[in-house]
Amino acid sequence: MLLRLKLKDLYAEKGLTQKRVSEETGIRASTLSGLANNLRTSWDVDILERLMVYFELDDIDQMVEFRPPRHVQEYIQAFNKQNE
Repeated sequence: MLLRLKLKDLYAEKGLTQKRVSEETGIRASTLSGLANNLRTSWDVDILERLMVYFELDDIDQMVEFRPPRHVQEYIQAFNKQNE
């Protein structure tokens, strides 16, 4: 994946557990687990916004990491084939 949520990093930085974040945000623990382990292929914007507010972040880069592909043309070709 090129995009990665940094939830585990945020938990560690703030000294929080997934359970506590779930209880305090109202986001299901299973949803947070999928996000923290980067198992989801799409993200609910409302949940990301809630997490940004909860962690008091002011830049999406604090929540999301982008890892560009090494071979851009190969990535684009593979993406196009998937969507044909």
